[in-house]
Amino acid sequence: MDIIRLLALRGTRKILQSMEKAGRMRYSEIVKIVGYSTTATRALKSMEGQGILRRQVLDEPYRPVSYSLTDKGRKLASLLKELENLS
Repeated sequence: MDIIRLLALRGTRKILQSMEKAGRMRYSEIVKIVGYSTTATRALKSMEGQGILRRQVLDEPYRPVSYSLTDKGRKLASLLKELENLS
C-alpha cells in the first residue's frame, strides 16, 4: 500500500495528528479518537506495515499495547500538517 492510499484510510490522519501531539498512545486511547475498533485496527496495522508506527506490548498486567511514531511517521505527520495549513 502506498502512502496516498494509507492516508485515505479512515482514521489514519486522526491517528497521525493525535500521536504527533501525544508521542505514545495505548490502543484504547486510539480507538476513542477514531471511534471504531475495526477502523483503528485496520489503520494501525497498515501504518505499522509501512514503518510509520512502532507497536510495543507493555510489560504490565493484561499486556496492553502502545504505539508511537517512527522517524518516518513523524516526517509524515509534519508533512500532513504543512499540507493542511495550505488551505
